[in-house]
Amino acid sequence: MKAATAALIARRSLGTRPRRTLVLLIGYGVGVAVMLALLAVGDALHWQAQDKDVISGGDVVLLPEGIDPEVLKVGGVTAMFLAIPNARFLVRQVLLGPRYAGVIDGVSPEIADNLVYLRAPSGIHPAKASADLPDLARQSRSALAIPASAWKESPHDRKWLRPDPLMLLTEIDRFHRPVKSTQGRSWAEWWYFNFSTPDGLYGYVSMVADRSRRVLAGVTVVLPDGGVVRWTEAHAATALPFDGGALQAGPHRVTLTRGTYRLHLIRPDFSLDLEMRPVAQLYVPPVEWTVGTFVSGYVVPVLRAEVSGVLRVGRLQFLVNGTGYHDHNWGLWEAVTWEWGAVSTADYALLAGMIRHPSLGRQQMLVSLYGAHDSRPGLLGLLRASAPTLEAWRPGPLVGGVRLRVPGRLVYRAVNDAGDHLHVRIRVKDIINTPGNGRVFLQLRAHYRVEGEVGGRSVDFTADGFVETFIPRPRER
Repeated sequence: MKAATAALIARRSLGTRPRRTLVLLIGYGVGVAVMLALLAVGDALHWQAQDKDVISGGDVVLLPEGIDPEVLKVGGVTAMFLAIPNARFLVRQVLLGPRYAGVIDGVSPEIADNLVYLRAPSGIHPAKASADLPDLARQSRSALAIPASAWKESPHDRKWLRPDPLMLLTEIDRFHRPVKSTQGRSWAEWWYFNFSTPDGLYGYVSMVADRSRRVLAGVTVVLPDGGVVRWTEAHAATALPFDGGALQAGPHRVTLTRGTYRLHLIRPDFSLDLEMRPVAQLYVPPVEWTVGTFVSGYVVPVLRAEVSGVLRVGRLQFLVNGTGYHDHNWGLWEAVTWEWGAVSTADYALLAGMIRHPSLGRQQMLVSLYGAHDSRPGLLGLLRASAPTLEAWRPGPLVGGVRLRVPGRLVYRAVNDAGDHLHVRIRVKDIINTPGNGRVFLQLRAHYRVEGEVGGRSVDFTADGFVETFIPRPRER
């Protein structure tokens, strides 16, 4: 149809039925406008998905808590110097861990357009620098990927994603310099170990250093017949693991050599020689929490380990073949209490913990579940729970001439926004108590029953584990 004919028909239609024609024209115009708007939105989404400056264009969005992806696009002040802490752990244990094994095939950690300054004979020049791991960038079809012939992985690249397990422990299990302020008088840092065997032998070992480099070595061992061996000794430190390696005080030492911890503690009528060989990929990275003058740091290099060695008590000798656990704390410990628990099997490792301090608000317990048997072992889920409910109270040991009442059962339920849930019931089997100022510190040997669903898989296991909690100290008569 020619343009003149179309114009003639339009004029006659408008002249004979002006209202109907006007409604039709308005409807047609609105339809065209809506279509243009939809096409514009689709085009914008298409370009955003390819925009290297927009983090929210991928299948999985990873941002620090509280950061809105739109802030990054518009250049808000909170986008400056943005980084994700413990990115290596996040990639190794979460994205490439068991939870997303059926979803994520590859991950490409990248730094895009960081401001750098180049010094040249002509002066100092600003520039933008980007970085990636070449093989992973190509596997993920990243916009930063460089052809294989131009860029290959270096040993440092491979170490970032697949570190030598023997060196990883040395890297994450180092001591820290004490706080120098007046508040630092309560500074303490320590290595803690526990171990257990199928025949009922179990124990705790701690090496606690204060800001004056004096170490309190402590051992509690419960023998298969129920007998308890418990002692502490203080010595000046002759070695502290600021660069990894060894913690030594007097005749007692703990060394980390080629990925194996060796514990050697000796005194009259007692010696303990153990080797602890960690299960790979079961660890929690170092984190430090600072609120005002309060500092608390924590790392779990070993969620589960194979333990072997010899324990001598007087003329008795016990062969130790079982499992163990190791964590590492540092910070200011005045007026601090906590809830803590750990249990593991050949398939799972569960860790729960919460710190209490007057400077902190109301806290929740953080519960992490790891998969150990998968082809890609690592973190299965991170959940939150209220402090355990203490139940089935019963008479316990004497404290200051007063019979202490202790819990016989602990229960908590952990959930998260992803729909994961765990119901944890803990039956207390044995108790070691340490009276303090107004409180009694309880170290519990207990039997766990863990049920629920995490990452779409059913979780149901039982095992013996450890629990720590505090209860009020009864008034002495």
